[in-house]
Formats: sequence, structure tokens, C-alpha cells
Amino acid sequence: MKTAVQFGAGNIGRSFMGQLFWETGYRIIFVDVNKEIVDLINKRGKCPVLLLDAYKNKEIHLTIDKISALHVDEKEKIADAISNADIVSTAVGVRNLVHIAPLIAGGLMERFKDTAAPLDIYLCENALDAPNSLKTEVFKFLDSKTREIVENNVGFVGTVVARMVDVVSDRSNNDPLCAIADAYHKFPIDGKAIKTKPPDIKGLKAVRNFQAEFERKFFTLNLGHASIGYLGYLKNYTYVNEAIKDKYLSAAFDGVLNEARAAMLKKYPADLDPDEYDEVIKDIKIRFGNPMFFDTIKRIARDPVRKLGPEDRLIGSAKLCLSCGIFPENIAYVCGAALCYDFREDANAVELQKKISDQGVEKTLEEISGVDSKGKLGRKIIKSYLELPKKRKDWKNYARDKEGKK
Repeated sequence: MKTAVQFGAGNIGRSFMGQLFWETGYRIIFVDVNKEIVDLINKRGKCPVLLLDAYKNKEIHLTIDKISALHVDEKEKIADAISNADIVSTAVGVRNLVHIAPLIAGGLMERFKDTAAPLDIYLCENALDAPNSLKTEVFKFLDSKTREIVENNVGFVGTVVARMVDVVSDRSNNDPLCAIADAYHKFPIDGKAIKTKPPDIKGLKAVRNFQAEFERKFFTLNLGHASIGYLGYLKNYTYVNEAIKDKYLSAAFDGVLNEARAAMLKKYPADLDPDEYDEVIKDIKIRFGNPMFFDTIKRIARDPVRKLGPEDRLIGSAKLCLSCGIFPENIAYVCGAALCYDFREDANAVELQKKISDQGVEKTLEEISGVDSKGKLGRKIIKSYLELPKKRKDWKNYARDKEGKK
């Protein structure tokens, strides 16, 4: 039986990669830092996955079996697992790649003692530079001979993971192994980075321009989340599936993604198909509106300072539009909404509001986003920031009056 080593037994590790490997007939060895999860996997040899299908409006219950787990301290066993693996993947978070690098290096040293059997390592980390980051860290622990072998025989492969995980639902029956997610099944990978034949995984697609594929996901799913998150917060919504049905928010969502779409098609005319792009946007809107999927506005809106960063989803998409001759009217509006995000239980939002209070919104925008507050984009963002509190008050009054008439 083929073997997959999966670093990270969290929600994506179990509900997405676990499902893909299980469906394809792999035996799965999870590697994780959480001893409770490791012990439970080894005790049961299986874990439940609940998928919430937005198109069929039904729950899909799966049991992922033929699984075992190793704790990160079991270095020799991890090295042995990698030395015999058919595929390796990671879903640990970009910041944690540095911690698993020595474990992967140890496995590659063991693997290439007597053979040069190629291996691909799929990185499910939501960061374009994740493959290079991991490779750089791994190489620090390899001798010169093994580095040469790894360079020629190991693929550090970027992936695009667009499955959404339900981290707030109470439908797990308090089972720490139960992972809940939507049923999205597509899995694009960097076709130029692979060293082996891609496995026969349903939904896997090797793309020739991975950056275009990654940016499309970032400037649709992630940008769409930010748009609904910040405007939905100001309109006092609790859940994404409620907010996306609001006519005003839905129109703003469409405006934002259409601006990004137009820019992306100009930037990558040979790699992105307009009709397929439309289907991607339609799919995201349907999945956001999934009545079974209770993702919260406050979860997707968290960390506004990061999301207003120079290259992140908001400012990054605005700059992309400008570079393609498109003024990002709707995206700038959402940037203004992000500057208004003042949820007191979000430390990042508290930090943002303190900056604005201490030094003004113009300087804050320039500091965290690198946007000239006196330029056209900056002026539009500031204008939106100043106008939205009045709209927020009107929305609250409307909601209160509507409730009073019931």
C-alpha cells in the first residue's frame, strides 16, 4: 500500500489532505505536535470528517481510516516514514515550517543513503513562497552530497487549498478528531515543481503558471472573505452565510471581485480563462452562502493590520488593479471598512484603532499599508473610512426600527 506522510493533523490535514489521500488508497502517517491528537489517532486508527455540501445542501459523513500518527519528538520514526513514503505534505502554517524542516531533512538523509527515489513534498500553507522557504530551511540541515541529490530529486511543490474549514461549529459532538469543512474538492499544484508523476487524486490539477493560480485564489476567496468580513461587521452580521445574502453586501462583494478579476485577466491573459474565472467567483459566492456552514464575521475579519499590509489581499489587490489601469473603487471602499474594524476582543483591531487615535488615519494608512494618503487611492480609502461611521449608524437604526416593527 502506498504511504503518505502528512505534517500537521489539524483541520486541513485531516479534512482535506486526509480525505484526498484516503480516497486515493494511501496509508496515512500524520506527524503533529499535539500529543492528545497523536494518541487518539493511534488508538482509533480512524477519524470522522463531516463535509457540508453547499450544492446538494446536505451533510456528507466520512470515516478516514488506515491512519496512524507520530509525535514530532519521534525523530527516528519520522525519518524512517519519510524514507519510505510515496508522498509528503504539510499543513502546519508558514511560521511552523522552520520547526519541521530538521525532521524532513532527517528523513531525506535517511531516504537517500542507498537510493535516489524521487519524492514530492506538497505544501498546503496559503503562501506563495512557502515551498522556497521550506527548501531553504531543509538545506541548512543537509550535507553537500545530500543537497545535490535533493535538488535533483525532491520537489517542493506549492498548492492552492480553497477548502473552507468550520472551526466554530458544535456538530463535532466534542470529538477532537472530528474535522468539519465544506465539500470543495479542487486541488491545483505547481506543475513545474514536481519531480514525480502526480498521484491520481480526484481534483488534483498540475498548472503551468502557479503564481497566477495562487493569486486568483488569494484575490477571490481571501479578498472576498475580507470584503464580507469588514462590511458585514459594520452591518452587525454574525455569520458569513447571512451577510452574503444582504443585497448591499452582495453588490459590494461582486464589485470587489470583478475589479480583481479584470486586473488578473489583464496580468495573466494566457493562463486564466474568463469563463472559468466567472465560475470560480460564482462557486465562492455559493459556498459563502452555505446555510449549513456557520463561519463567523469576526473570524474572517480578524487581524486587520495584517490584511491591510502592502502585499496582502486588500492593498495587494488594489495595487494590482492600478498596475493594470483599473481604479479599485470597490476595493478601496473595503479598505476603508477595514480601518473602521474596532472589535474589542481582537488585539490586532485594538492595536489598529490605537494607532489611528494616536497619529491619525492618514499616517496609520501610510505606515501599515505603504499607501500615500494624498494619492488617489489613499484619498478614496480615507474618504470611505470617514463616511462609513455614518452609514454604520444608519444601518443600526434601520435594524433597530425593523426589529421594533415585528
